[in-house]
Amino acid sequence: MLFQEGRKILELFFSSFAILNSSAQPTEVRTLVLRGLPVLLGDDESAFFKSCLVSDHRNSILDVPVGILFEHTDLQPPNSLHFNSSIGIILEGQMVMDKMPDLTQAMCVLFGLIYALDLNYPKSLANTFDFIQRVLMSMGQNALKPKVQSLANQLYC
Repeated sequence: MLFQEGRKILELFFSSFAILNSSAQPTEVRTLVLRGLPVLLGDDESAFFKSCLVSDHRNSILDVPVGILFEHTDLQPPNSLHFNSSIGIILEGQMVMDKMPDLTQAMCVLFGLIYALDLNYPKSLANTFDFIQRVLMSMGQNALKPKVQSLANQLYC
């Protein structure tokens, strides 16, 4: 398990290394962090983060209750951070918002939609959403799940 997590983190880092190495923009660093959080917390992001060609997105999102879709026109590596993609929000298998400027804004809007529509967090990313809500946004109860508390402790040290 630990080997797989490390491999996924390395794939994310190396897919963005050329971009982040030259002149790291804050949005690009935030994107890398948001894509790496599920890996660090042991969540399965494959059912949440979807990637497809612009012409093929209808077939890619039918089974997604809550998610983020990266639409791109060229063939990017499968683990690419999709800096040049159109980003959309998926709720109950439907694209509810598209052409979001970046992943960080899409995640913020998604949190707002989840609260406004009284939806549950995706089960495959329960730790990630819990971490974002309780640690990054400082909202909710103080008691954290062990995995979330462990990452929070490592960040505060």
